Amino acid sequence: MSKSTMFQVEDFFVRISDKGQSLKLAVWNDEGQKLLSELISTDHSGKFWNLVANQTSDSVAEAVKQRIYS
Repeated sequence: MSKSTMFQVEDFFVRISDKGQSLKLAVWNDEGQKLLSELISTDHSGKFWNLVANQTSDSVAEAVKQRIYS
């Protein structure tokens, strides 16, 4: 992955940034309001992904997982 990548999922705009030791996820809605700005957890228990889905949508959580884990 490059230093930063942006893409759209449904009505959300997603940015994944490489912060050296970790990746950071930021998500905005279609009105430009930032909904989420978190370091991507290495804990695969699902708690982080539930937070992403609750703040945005299941589709956003799945799209981000697909980009970073494939």
